[in-house]
Amino acid sequence: MRKSDRTTTEKLQGFLNVNKPPGMTSFDVIRRLRKALGVRKMGHSGVLDKPATGVLPIGIGGATRLFYFFQDYVKVYLTTFILGFTTDTDDIAGKIIEVGNTKGLTERRVKGVIERFIGDIDQIPPRFSTTKVDGKRFYKLASRGEEVPQKIKRVAVDKIDLMEFKNGPSVGLLGKRIEGLMGKDSPARTYADDLDGMSTKLVTLRIFCRGGFYVRSLARDIGKVTGAGGCVFSIVREQVGPFRIEDARSLEDIEAKINEDRLDSVLLSPSVIADPGRSVTLDLASVEALSAGRPLQVDARMTRSGLTRSGELVYVLDRFGNLVAVASVRKAVGDRIILQPRRVFGGD
Repeated sequence: MRKSDRTTTEKLQGFLNVNKPPGMTSFDVIRRLRKALGVRKMGHSGVLDKPATGVLPIGIGGATRLFYFFQDYVKVYLTTFILGFTTDTDDIAGKIIEVGNTKGLTERRVKGVIERFIGDIDQIPPRFSTTKVDGKRFYKLASRGEEVPQKIKRVAVDKIDLMEFKNGPSVGLLGKRIEGLMGKDSPARTYADDLDGMSTKLVTLRIFCRGGFYVRSLARDIGKVTGAGGCVFSIVREQVGPFRIEDARSLEDIEAKINEDRLDSVLLSPSVIADPGRSVTLDLASVEALSAGRPLQVDARMTRSGLTRSGELVYVLDRFGNLVAVASVRKAVGDRIILQPRRVFGGD
């Protein structure tokens, strides 16, 4: 790579809305994009498990500093749970560890159980997850056969819609599903034989939740409450805040655009995260003051929502519509608010 090309890529910053394919980890996606772009500073917002698909926002350059503000974004998942057994990974890629009973299990019963998991709830992350305790990842402990701590996380679930309830697949169909996700040589493929002669149910849900929520934990917990056992059959993440699946691009498409020198057609400006109701456009002097880390007093009516509550986020734009800072309301003074810069955004 020529020096001029390297300098150009080092200055890249923004987001890619990737539609992650099944069979890849979230870091596999980053690894491919790093190779295609020649950019080292890159990260993702919210891990998608290997079998899962859907929206995976990738931050490049300084945009990675903005992931901190993704915590309160609404995330939407379209997922199907299979009830009838439990696995060690809480999805169908894992080893079956317990078989339950779906006899007499009705849609009405399942709907009643689902309602228990709406609101602020406690979750225990899956044993095979990226959750950390004392600096150690759960999945690393689990893969070594070590005991995984029972860490409880408080998470927020806004809504769960029951989309479909039906009889589950035959053993043959389940085996093909696993094979399609994980490959013919996956050890999990052989576990489908354990279901011979057993009935299963498929429950499809659309989940609206916040950061830190585990779909696999919900599948496990619903299975436990119903007495049938449960795990994830499929997951598609449809939305992460402003990033939606209808706008997501495949890895192959993004790589093609990079090769055609048309990255600008898929690279989203950092300002994509600026909620119009929480944004304020400031003049150069005000932008420079915030960029220097100094608090700034502005008219609360400059924001569409008239923000005045302490701690509320405000996205600061320059006159060209570029995101220059994320600030929070320190306090209100009459019709004016004092903004305290939280992250100053600019070139690295």
